[in-house]
Amino acid sequence: AATERRRGNAGVNMVLLENDRFLTELTKMYERNRDSGSVWVTIKRSMLKRLPKRNQLPPPEQVFTDPEWVRLVRASDGKKKISTTVDAKAAEKFSRSLSLVQMASMDGLQEIKKPSKKERAKGSTKKA
Repeated sequence: AATERRRGNAGVNMVLLENDRFLTELTKMYERNRDSGSVWVTIKRSMLKRLPKRNQLPPPEQVFTDPEWVRLVRASDGKKKISTTVDAKAAEKFSRSLSLVQMASMDGLQEIKKPSKKERAKGSTKKA
């Protein structure tokens, strides 16, 4: 079940999706932006509830095993925003699936033409 949250002044709805649905929507987002445009994907660690005060934080080993800590994965193309939360149990499987989606969508990238050593040498003598 998808839930929508309205973000302050951005005017774009953030949609929280299930993991498989997120990957499907991300694939569609890459397809829409294949010829021109960009897609940003961010991953960060998050807690489902409010964090305790700084001096009351749990030790790091508890943080990684605590089921309340999840990974928040967000994607945006500037027009549409989607997000999902991934728990520790499903993190490895989701990470593999996400990398497959990203690798499959990278065929539209343009190769950057680097100047050859001769061209770089000529360029440095002209500037001097």
